Amino acid sequence: MKNKDIIEKSFLFAWPYTIVFSAILYLITRDFDIVISFILGAATSMFVNSLNYKIMKSTYKNRQDKIMPTQILMYVLKYGFMALVLYITFQSDEYNEIFTFVGLFTFVIVSVPTAIIFTNRGDEEDE
Repeated sequence: MKNKDIIEKSFLFAWPYTIVFSAILYLITRDFDIVISFILGAATSMFVNSLNYKIMKSTYKNRQDKIMPTQILMYVLKYGFMALVLYITFQSDEYNEIFTFVGLFTFVIVSVPTAIIFTNRGDEEDE
């Protein structure tokens, strides 16, 4: 199997990235609310992307005729949930909406370099 599931590798690297970035953010700002805001955004990002991955993987295997409607529904739900989390943090005085927004990009920030590294490296396994 060529390029063994880059999406799954991205999930493996997303949590360490979140922990390290949160620690650095705390050392710089000394504000725990900002760190919690970032972690909330990062956890939301990983949750919705994991849900999207699992549902679409199942759909590709079992119901190929439902791929497009399922993907459209997943995008609406995914971005709707992200917007809801961002709205809640915007309304709250405790959370920082900017760092929540940055946290929402965690999966993308991790998956792009992961895809580039593992694709260029030619990480292949024998079938």
